[in-house]
Amino acid sequence: MKRLRWKLLAAMIALVVVTLGISGLFTRRVARDQVVRLMEMQPAGSPRPARSPMEDQALRVLEAHVRSTGGWRDIDAALDQLSSAQRCRIILTTTRGELIAVSAALRTAKVAVDGEDRVMVTGFPGSPIAQLVMYVMPLVVLDVTGHAVARAYVLPEVLPAPDHRDSALLREIAAVDRRLLAIFAVAALVAVLLTVVVSRRITRPVEQLTIAVQEFGRGKRPLHVPITGHDEIARLATSFHAMADAVSAQEELRRRMIGDVAHELRTPLTNLRCEIESIQDGLTMPNTARIASIHEEVLHLQRLVEDLQDLAIAEAGALALHRERVDLGAEIAGIVRGQAELTVEHGIAVDVDLTRLRQIVHNLLANAARHTLDGTPVRIRVARAGTEATVAVADRGPGIPAKELERIFERFHRVDEARSRARGGAGLGLAIVRRLVELHGGRVWAESVEGQGATFTFTLPPASS
Repeated sequence: MKRLRWKLLAAMIALVVVTLGISGLFTRRVARDQVVRLMEMQPAGSPRPARSPMEDQALRVLEAHVRSTGGWRDIDAALDQLSSAQRCRIILTTTRGELIAVSAALRTAKVAVDGEDRVMVTGFPGSPIAQLVMYVMPLVVLDVTGHAVARAYVLPEVLPAPDHRDSALLREIAAVDRRLLAIFAVAALVAVLLTVVVSRRITRPVEQLTIAVQEFGRGKRPLHVPITGHDEIARLATSFHAMADAVSAQEELRRRMIGDVAHELRTPLTNLRCEIESIQDGLTMPNTARIASIHEEVLHLQRLVEDLQDLAIAEAGALALHRERVDLGAEIAGIVRGQAELTVEHGIAVDVDLTRLRQIVHNLLANAARHTLDGTPVRIRVARAGTEATVAVADRGPGIPAKELERIFERFHRVDEARSRARGGAGLGLAIVRRLVELHGGRVWAESVEGQGATFTFTLPPASS
């Protein structure tokens, strides 16, 4: 399980590192460009310096060119000559900011003018950044009539490097890099810690479930796994607990059944042994009474084995039913034959296995007779309840305690453990009744008021059309 935890932890850490790394690269690039632009831009609205002699000379040359040619014919050569003589770079635009010509050093770059004095040069030779943004006071070029026909922007030939401006720029970029590195280091640390906590929270219940399953596999009672939340792991733990409880209950039932079977077999076998050994030792004679007693014990053993076999087949779902359509009231009247007070509603058609129906009714009659006071008849009522047919068998005995009603249909269960075989039975009759009724698609339950008797009711579905 540790391998799962470490795999999950490694995967989540890798995801965090890759995400932070990509974010860091983009953030560093954007921050670096912004710092460079802020350092190299002259803020708009700052005081404009007076024109330099270089700018005055450039303005005179451009005005002379436009007045002599009447336009901008051969302006590229004029700009190249002027740039070389004045050791500068010149951008010439219309009064609306449309580019007319640039000096030779800027022809490999992308030049644009935004507004009146904001010059943007992409791919500036000698600049450490991809795009240079500067605020440059334009020179207004006038024609022979005195009208403005162009604007000229004079830029230095090279950027000052290295000097205090570049040093400050590099220091600021380095400071930004350090801050970004610290921020992403803290973010990575927090992400790793959260990943460790989350991975442990996910894998700990799985580890506990694994330990519980291993204990369960060794035959021990599994440990209780704490359940928190309502996610898939919590549902898995809940299902495991339900499974463990069901298996433990079945194991307890199996152990109790083995003990009960041994107990039920021990008494008749002991009686048989005593009778046979008594005859062998010559203490008694094999007369009719002795043989009848032995025969009674053998019949009891046979009934017990047959009940166990019927119950095993029914619980395995392998019991074949041979259904016939019958009038339920008439059929039960034929089964009872005066053994109980009968109230019948005729005309209730059901599809049942007659052999199993007789077994159900006989078992319920026998159970009611064992718990009914002498001389008090058992009552049976056949009626409709909605779409179902119901058969209720009631006795007038001492009744069943409320806490025993849920267990009354379990194998070998007796309300009074002290009852003898003659009065208490083997405890299989009601278990067989429940399984046979369920195989027919019905239900069975018990109701009782202590001191007033108990009523066992089972239902059967109506006959199919």
